[in-house]
Amino acid sequence: MKLSEILSGLEYTLSGAGEDTEISMPVTDSREATKGSLFICIDGSRRCGADFAADAVKKGAAACAVQKNRSEKLRGLPLVTVEDARLCAAAAWNNYYGRPGENMRLYGITGTNGKTSTAAFLEAVLRCGGRKTGSIGTLGCSAGGETIERRGAEVSDIPAAMTTPDPKYLYEELRLMRDAGVTDAVMEVSSHALVQKKTAPLRFEWGIFTNLSPEHLDCHKTMESYFRAKASLFDNCRHSLVNSDDPWAARLSGIRAGAYLADKVKCSSDGVSYTLNYAGRSLHISTCVAGSFTVYNTMLAAVCALEAGIAPCAVEEGIASVRAVRGRMEKIADRKVYGFDVLIDYAHTPAAMEASLSGLRGCGKLTAVFGCGGDRDRENRPEMGRIAHRLCDRVIVTSDNPRTEDRLAIIEDIKKGIPDGGCVVIPDRADAICYALETAVAGETVILMGKGHEDWETDAAGKKPFSERDICRRVLKRKYGK
Repeated sequence: MKLSEILSGLEYTLSGAGEDTEISMPVTDSREATKGSLFICIDGSRRCGADFAADAVKKGAAACAVQKNRSEKLRGLPLVTVEDARLCAAAAWNNYYGRPGENMRLYGITGTNGKTSTAAFLEAVLRCGGRKTGSIGTLGCSAGGETIERRGAEVSDIPAAMTTPDPKYLYEELRLMRDAGVTDAVMEVSSHALVQKKTAPLRFEWGIFTNLSPEHLDCHKTMESYFRAKASLFDNCRHSLVNSDDPWAARLSGIRAGAYLADKVKCSSDGVSYTLNYAGRSLHISTCVAGSFTVYNTMLAAVCALEAGIAPCAVEEGIASVRAVRGRMEKIADRKVYGFDVLIDYAHTPAAMEASLSGLRGCGKLTAVFGCGGDRDRENRPEMGRIAHRLCDRVIVTSDNPRTEDRLAIIEDIKKGIPDGGCVVIPDRADAICYALETAVAGETVILMGKGHEDWETDAAGKKPFSERDICRRVLKRKYGK
């Protein structure tokens, strides 16, 4: 592939390299540079990508792409000077894989909470409507129902890579979808991905905004900056759909989900049902996925599908077909069998916690087991403690991916929002889960919050296997024999 082809759609200047230069592939890691590659100098959190350009050329790179403000230090090397190295990387990988997104209808979902569940419901509805679907998101990637290998991050210091993969993998996955005959691809798009221009070359048929609440402010610094990152998705969308109940949605244009109204809403630990009224018509929506926020997630999926031409009967069937979304109000134990319910939920922000717990009020005694992640949003910790204490009958505070922080210090931050004696502290998460289940009473709902789909725990020593599901099953087997 010629250099001009791999840089198609970008503005650039050349020095020491020609547009006819043959490029074998783009790389953003100098260790992967080979004969004929294009090394794109992306800055990480610790090092400047341009520092590795000379090494890449020694390994055979035909040219190095660098931002204008970094080009002076690379005189004498074959250079492509660009405005934005991250945008260059996304465009290069997109061109390298043949611009696969142009052959599919793309649905991009962004927002603080609800992306994964909304994506699952939307994909199910599109599939029931006769579309061949693919998905990219926190739970992995698939094409036509078959799982695609997921690697996510090319370099470890890029956050949120497992929601929206780095360009090297994102466009490869889209190419695999295209080759598998996928017509409609549903994608979760994180704020980090938008800031890092991962999806910039893509044109979405639909963009969906779920909601916005404080998260990742260690990265974005302010809510305004966080909002602008999310809102940038809609610059690349043909149609937009927003949750009009969220106050930030007033600043976004597009179809307002409020034009569709949910009536006769029923929420329990067994799921959600309601009547969706629109344009003089109505649908019956029912799902086994619990939580009041499930009303919003299913509505966004239903409205998008209806506006995209999917038959109403397929909308009803598709949403009902989703028996569970991994780690999203996922039921592990049922009170019909054990006398109490156990749910696993990914809620790890104050807004998500409030929505999850509020939706379970009235379903009997409520117990929350939760912690807060280390090296992330410290200001959320006491607020999550306040919410849990206000909405739950029992609060068990424990650890949750402490990373480089002391888990006891994180727990102390959480306790600042809880009155003295208002919680039980069990620092070891496995022990906390065992205690919650062994002391649960008839009619109780125990919800394990924060980890959701994750089957690992990360501390200062690194990532290690940790499955809440396996722990629950062992405790239930030991106590009840089933």
